[in-house]
Amino acid sequence: MDERTGEDIYGEKHKDANEPIFSGIPSFLKLPTAVEEEELAESDADIAILGAPLDTATTIRPGTRYGPRAVRAASTVPSPPYEHFNIETGVDPFDTFSVVDHGDATITPGDTKTSQENIEDAVASIVETDTMPLVIGGDHSISYPDIKGWAEANGYDDIGLIHFDCHADTGEDGLTGFKYDHGAWVKRVHDLGIMDGDNYTLIGPRGFWPGPDTYEEMREAGMKWYTADDVAEYDLSAIAQDAVDRATDGTDAVWISFDVDVMDPAYCPGTGEPEPGGLMPREAFTMIREVTKQMDPDHVGFDVVEVAPQYDTSDTNSYNGGITSGFANRLCIEVMGGLALAERGLESGSPIKPKEPLRTAPPAPADDD
Repeated sequence: MDERTGEDIYGEKHKDANEPIFSGIPSFLKLPTAVEEEELAESDADIAILGAPLDTATTIRPGTRYGPRAVRAASTVPSPPYEHFNIETGVDPFDTFSVVDHGDATITPGDTKTSQENIEDAVASIVETDTMPLVIGGDHSISYPDIKGWAEANGYDDIGLIHFDCHADTGEDGLTGFKYDHGAWVKRVHDLGIMDGDNYTLIGPRGFWPGPDTYEEMREAGMKWYTADDVAEYDLSAIAQDAVDRATDGTDAVWISFDVDVMDPAYCPGTGEPEPGGLMPREAFTMIREVTKQMDPDHVGFDVVEVAPQYDTSDTNSYNGGITSGFANRLCIEVMGGLALAERGLESGSPIKPKEPLRTAPPAPADDD
């Protein structure tokens, strides 16, 4: 693609960081808004941020209805809009993509199914403008309408799914008998007939749910998983590569779904179902970078779910986000960074390195003789 910069995409305001982070409307990263469908079509955006503030399909602790608002609040810290050069990877997604905040899908409190259908329609409308959906939940039930709306609007017959989660979410009837709850969305996607088990990989499960019968059914369906212990033991890039190979084998596109409860609650306490023994942020960022840089930006979708800010630490009012919403914000930027590398056909970016090579081993002790 042609070389361009954030200034080419966003104009003179690209370098304008005069507004304090606590001022103004807290759109995602303080990026331009295109809430109406007509605005989105006219924006010619590459990526649209969509909030899906639904939590009536959760089964333990509610509160993810405030997830999109909290992640947006956290996203205003600390960088100015339009400029997010990652010092570790050496890539700035805003030199590649035009990104807008498309607002939230319409939620009808008390009517979970209608709300999910509205989310499906909102994602489909994004796709119809030739824009990639990046969805912020909301409980994990939103992934079913996300994927359904995305796949049907694109006309995909076969998709791959890379799923980061503490739980498998493959229950036949959900956790308490509602088959569209947040513990059954993978099964609902599988029932659509657009995803084979061989194209599905789960990363990070641990703890005590679901039981052995469910995992035996997953194994029979060809599904694969790497537990949190596996993540600690194996090479992270190898896990990511295996997930990519499986997701892209004979498929039209890939959806990536990230539940923040895959993280250890020491790092992401703000979620409905925390479980000790989860991933560390560096592990998650390494794998998400390895996955996204191998995706086709024209045939991928992403959601991050289960941020419940009232259980978070450091800011229970979400005026500028707690540590969990801050993690989710950073994750979204990492996804866009990996996709920017993919769009430019690069394996890695251009981080700025010190003149003196970094030490890889401590200096040898001095010879006393």
